[in-house]
Amino acid sequence: MAPHRVATLAAAVLVAASGCTGSVSENGPLSAGGEAASVCGPGEGEAIFSMGHDWLVNEADAPVTITGGELIGAEDMELIEAVILPPPVDPSTTTLIGLVDEYPPAEYTETSDGGSYWSLREDIGKAVIEGHQASNLLIGIKATGHASMEGAAISYQHQGKSYRMETTTRFHVRPQCGGAD
Repeated sequence: MAPHRVATLAAAVLVAASGCTGSVSENGPLSAGGEAASVCGPGEGEAIFSMGHDWLVNEADAPVTITGGELIGAEDMELIEAVILPPPVDPSTTTLIGLVDEYPPAEYTETSDGGSYWSLREDIGKAVIEGHQASNLLIGIKATGHASMEGAAISYQHQGKSYRMETTTRFHVRPQCGGAD
């Protein structure tokens, strides 16, 4: 499979294959939790990032199936891949992955545990979040120059209905973070 696939294509294929039709609601059981945030990644030219700042929380009893994902308001940014990771089993590491200047993040794919945590990932389009569970949304992003996005939109199914929710973490890439744009 091409390394730069677009998750929304997977969602379109799944919806077409399942024969689902109808409207999409924004009042479903999945939330990104937390307050709005803005994150800066240092980079010039082409830069690759892993961004895992959001827990996706299923507040329902029944599971939700993530069917798609896309960047919101992306300027000079491209979605490489989006995956869902469960909370780590080790209570001392139950934090979000955050921002890493590579995709996939080697710390989670190789060095920390030989890749066993990374092997638990589920691709957007197939991922399931069980009832009353939270999972880390991790997106791989390719940015060029002064790039930005307003968040990510996640499409999902719950008990036969289609929903869409948006994360609240904005991301921008600048040669130097912390100063004026």
